[in-house]
Amino acid sequence: MAGGRRSILIDARVNGLPGAHGIARSVLKLAAHMSQADDGLALRVLVNPDRTQLFPLSELPAHAEIIGTDITLGAVHRCWELAQLIRAVGAAVLYVPYPTFTPIIRPCPIVVTIHDCTIESDLSFAGGWFRQAGLKLATWAVLRRATATTAPSEASLAEIRQHYPSAPNPTLVPNGVDISQFADVTGAAIAAARDRYLLPEHFILTVGAHRPHKNHEILVRALAALPPHVSLVIVGWFDRSFPDPLPGLIAELGLESRVRLVPEVADDQLPAVYRAASVFAFPSLAEGYGLPVLEAMASGVPVVASPIPALAEVAGSAAVMVPPCDVAGWASAMAGILVDPERSARLSDAGACVAAGVSWERGATVLRELLSRVATGNQASLSRAPSASNRPVSDGPVSDGPVSGRLVSDGPALDRPVSGGPIPGAPAAAR
Repeated sequence: MAGGRRSILIDARVNGLPGAHGIARSVLKLAAHMSQADDGLALRVLVNPDRTQLFPLSELPAHAEIIGTDITLGAVHRCWELAQLIRAVGAAVLYVPYPTFTPIIRPCPIVVTIHDCTIESDLSFAGGWFRQAGLKLATWAVLRRATATTAPSEASLAEIRQHYPSAPNPTLVPNGVDISQFADVTGAAIAAARDRYLLPEHFILTVGAHRPHKNHEILVRALAALPPHVSLVIVGWFDRSFPDPLPGLIAELGLESRVRLVPEVADDQLPAVYRAASVFAFPSLAEGYGLPVLEAMASGVPVVASPIPALAEVAGSAAVMVPPCDVAGWASAMAGILVDPERSARLSDAGACVAAGVSWERGATVLRELLSRVATGNQASLSRAPSASNRPVSDGPVSDGPVSGRLVSDGPALDRPVSGGPIPGAPAAAR
């Protein structure tokens, strides 16, 4: 068990939660790009190592100590054990990547991320008033005890101020993209992805869970107006909290042979799937950031997206923006790229330039400094904490007792995304 030095503790147990790809990628990447500092604080990362990891723990830096535990995110009955573990690893601050993942008992100050306010903004996106009310109440309770709040975009920060005006010390901690992971893809890798996932020769790609705000239906309807040799591939797990209209719509329009639904893609195969696509389309009605848009741009794929604030902030002028419910507009925009290689190349180049300027180090640097300020009690300076642009407290002592945690080594890369049930109160970021 880790001891001695006080630490910054990153709760990355979401990396073992099926379906939580967006949140897991964000927390793992931010932790992976945190540099060592001279504040005397160790960097420790809490995981459930016995669960299949969505992204490899081997990406974490050598100076990060991995704390393994079998206490999962949903194990509320083990809240005292978790509090004892947090105390035992010397946590001076705990970073929580989503409000409902916050421990019930908190023996140190908390910094929490709200990725988006999708569920708060629309009852249909929440899956009913009871679910919406429950999430809002839980989030409000967490923010009341948190020391600081982070969000990945200015658009999300604006929504947080609207729905949770008392959120403490709102700070921009943007997401990013590892360019080499998406740009350095071989022809052999693309061919292997085509074979593994039965990808068509010419296809439009979108990536996102099957939830109402992802607006996948608009792409299916637009596909009907495109030439018959063009197909649509939707990569995303099925959230059973919501009825899925796609199968019925696909059958109604007679597009069964042209639409490919892929529930999961292994993380090491995802860049090749992006690169195989002719166009990336993202007609979302609500987002907190839009990681798939950034990943598509890093892959050199031309992007068409809806002009909602978060996507406009991330993509800038490097994507074609189409109102999310304009079927004819989506069909026209995608067709224009498909038939015009020069336009496609211009968009690809523009997107690659945007992605090249959006590194994970930006957000990791801001988050590390914020956590250090909270851990060292420098509360007065929080309002002056730096933030990165997207544009080119203790709850009291915890008694000693057995601790369900252990240091584990980075073993082999466990990077196979797995399918699974819905995440309680999952945001758009869960992808």
